[in-house]
Amino acid sequence: MKRILSTLVLGIAASLFAVPSAWAQGATLITGARVFDGTGAAARVTDVLVDGDRIVAVGPDLAAPDRAERIDGSGKTLIPGLHDLHTHLRSPAYDAPEDLGKAYAGYLLSGVTTVDDFSVSGEMIAPIRALVTQPGGLWAPHLEEAVRFGVPGGHGTEYGWGNFFTLQVATERAAHLATPLALSYDPDLIKVFADGWRYGRDADLNSMNEATLAAIVADAHAAGKPVITHTVTLEGAKVAAAAGVNAVGHGVGDALIDDELIGLMREHGTAYVATLVVYEPQQTRAFAPGEWAQFTPDERAREVEARAGPAEPVAAYDAKRWAIMRENIRRLKKAGIAVGIGTDAGIGGVYHGPATVREIWWLTKLGFTPAEALVAATRTSAAIIGQDADHGTIQPGKRADLVLIDGKPDRDIADLWKVSRVWVGGREAPLAALRQLAEAAAPTPMPVRAMRGPIDSSTRADGRTDLDTLPVESTDPGVDHSELIAVSPGGEARHRFLVARMGAAPRPFAQWVLPFTRGTIDVADASRFTGIEIALRGAGTYRVELESYGLRKRDWFASEIEAGETMRTVRIPFAEFESRGEAQALDLKALRALAIELSAEPGGRAWLELGAVRFY
Repeated sequence: MKRILSTLVLGIAASLFAVPSAWAQGATLITGARVFDGTGAAARVTDVLVDGDRIVAVGPDLAAPDRAERIDGSGKTLIPGLHDLHTHLRSPAYDAPEDLGKAYAGYLLSGVTTVDDFSVSGEMIAPIRALVTQPGGLWAPHLEEAVRFGVPGGHGTEYGWGNFFTLQVATERAAHLATPLALSYDPDLIKVFADGWRYGRDADLNSMNEATLAAIVADAHAAGKPVITHTVTLEGAKVAAAAGVNAVGHGVGDALIDDELIGLMREHGTAYVATLVVYEPQQTRAFAPGEWAQFTPDERAREVEARAGPAEPVAAYDAKRWAIMRENIRRLKKAGIAVGIGTDAGIGGVYHGPATVREIWWLTKLGFTPAEALVAATRTSAAIIGQDADHGTIQPGKRADLVLIDGKPDRDIADLWKVSRVWVGGREAPLAALRQLAEAAAPTPMPVRAMRGPIDSSTRADGRTDLDTLPVESTDPGVDHSELIAVSPGGEARHRFLVARMGAAPRPFAQWVLPFTRGTIDVADASRFTGIEIALRGAGTYRVELESYGLRKRDWFASEIEAGETMRTVRIPFAEFESRGEAQALDLKALRALAIELSAEPGGRAWLELGAVRFY
């Protein structure tokens, strides 16, 4: 069975990464469709001509080049591609390994052609862009990749991912120092965890002050990058608006929006992206037939299992927040504040693609007409990220992100589930192949990089490894997590010195992570080697872990090594690595990183001196 699944997925991958003639970016004439152009105008039956990645004409009885593909849109509605301004593409929304290909497919199958991804570090941006470059790349919506900022002890810093993943600043001076590093990766936008309220269910975390946030905004805007915040309180939203952010994300959930906030948002042009679907109580949500049909088998199985027993009551703080958030949408619409579409998809039960359409549907329950909700998902959302001049409406000169719907979603939003065809930058997405990919049991095949022997010899002045990757620190999760400091003094020693201060968790740890590929997006093939060789000096037992693509973190393989007072070289055969979970065999062609773990008692210290690390 495993072999059959592997063959199936490889066949799907071939269809997605190859360049068949149907993918050629030529001219397309869509005739006779009801065109809802996203500007707010009523739909009208007309033609749309696309050439390359641009819409070149909209009007009746258009002529087209002989080479143009002609598509009869009679009885259907053509709309601009939808947006989702808040996603976490590396999280699958249920208990499963990361799978970018499946996440991308979910959006295209739902007619979503532009998404903001808040689940990446700067190192991941370039390899992801290479992964999805067409023609020949993995099919995906247009990806707006964000670099993340937070405040020490604030939200976004408590998961043990290290400062490399969420840059931590607490002052205006620190913000100006860190922003050039963020911008060096050329992100599409900046995400800031500015608000530390934990919804009344947990102790509050730290929040960012206005001066620090304003410094990030000033530097980002000078570079042409929009800023969206994690903002969940009324006071936090006032700070964010006063700092000039483009949009507050998640939305106010502790109090009703007042005239002061509305005035600040008007003054500074700050929009609102509510992510209602992540706060909607899952115990009480019901799915429309079209939504249910869009789920993958695994997503449906999760929902069936969740409903197998008695429903748990909705906690009082969740019910209160949910009522506040819905009323705040009504207030913002009445005040004329721009409301965009975002979901926080990737968080448990918020599924990639279907969640976007559900978020649009929710707007129609809170005072928006179906047509107004579609404008929010197209033109308004494009404007929030500063891209409305390029896409978001069906007009000549705009990017050809188009969705053909079997129905009239501008009149009945339920028709938005009836996606017939999707174009991303003028290329038609292969929806049938994408559906197969989304529903396949095996992970999406990723580009593979053959490994050389040296991993890290500490010889590069820029701190990178021999594999041209950036070592990063990782720790146990929690606000009171451990800390790791790595120093490479250079010189003939060519060693790295690691010192960890343990946090307060029962079993604290810190890890020095050596990625095998930049950003750990592509996978590494180490099958021609026997194991890992490490030169080290330390005090006791250390754990070595191999991050593997296609496995959950709890299933990664690990081994232990001993280090004493003198520097020595230790070899760990791959055969000695064992899974902490259910994985049966280590796949040496699907590796991503090597992590060296230090541990001690809570509040204690640990250290390690590392020499050369290599495959042997």
